Amino acid sequence: MAAPCGRPVHMFLLAGQSNMSGRGELPDVPEEKDERLLVLGSDGTWKTAQHPLHYDKPEKAGVGPGLAFARGVVDFLPAPVGLLPCAFGGSEIRRWLADGDLFKAAVAKVERGRALGGVLRGIIWHQGESNSSSQEDASQYAQRLREALRQLRLACGCADIPIILGELGLEFLAGDSFAFVEVVNEAIIEIGDGEPNTSLVSSAGLRHKGDRLHFCSSSADELGRRYAWRWLEMTGHVNLSLRTLVGSTLDPRLAGRPDASSPQLQVVQGYGTQKLEAPVLD
Repeated sequence: MAAPCGRPVHMFLLAGQSNMSGRGELPDVPEEKDERLLVLGSDGTWKTAQHPLHYDKPEKAGVGPGLAFARGVVDFLPAPVGLLPCAFGGSEIRRWLADGDLFKAAVAKVERGRALGGVLRGIIWHQGESNSSSQEDASQYAQRLREALRQLRLACGCADIPIILGELGLEFLAGDSFAFVEVVNEAIIEIGDGEPNTSLVSSAGLRHKGDRLHFCSSSADELGRRYAWRWLEMTGHVNLSLRTLVGSTLDPRLAGRPDASSPQLQVVQGYGTQKLEAPVLD
């Protein structure tokens, strides 16, 4: 499918690992499709978007933040929204550097989308869990992430494209696999706060699906809405009235910067505190 009705497609690259791919529970009943929301399929054509968007690991694919993000921005754009699913479960930051396989695949998808009438409008990113088990990996994460994003912008030919980073799930990630998750998350905050045309969304209050690793469907949707709010804010679509109406809901305090009276890592209500097996990063 080419660009519908000859109109340009406003493209957004979905990058990172499994919490961007989506591992939330799929709905029992298929959701109503919105013909304005497209996804670049595995065959390289535009299709009407629906869960699951990603096909990195089809047997595990579920609900991620991408579709809720698209629903949140489409009414502010004069053309269809096209999602480029590039995240891959369990992927480390090295695979997103310029010589990495996922970096190259993402750039190829941007080029394919452009050939089908697309214009890249932003990148939303959620990655870092796979770099949280080792002190060495965590200590190098900020440098590697900064370089990966710089190279991705250059390779896509968009030096000032908005990039939005998502915090990791500090409220439930625990155990040896995530021993240095706070270090990695602080790097994400540092870059989201400090780099030009780069921003950040909070993971505060988001819940896991029972595995202390992956966002449940409702939290994945909420994360997508937070990404949408931030992109609208970055691109000048948010006025004072809109901020007053919904800003406090979609822009909560960062989980990585809790109130002094709150523990940095807290058990999400409804889940026990017993020791669990280390989750598989997928």
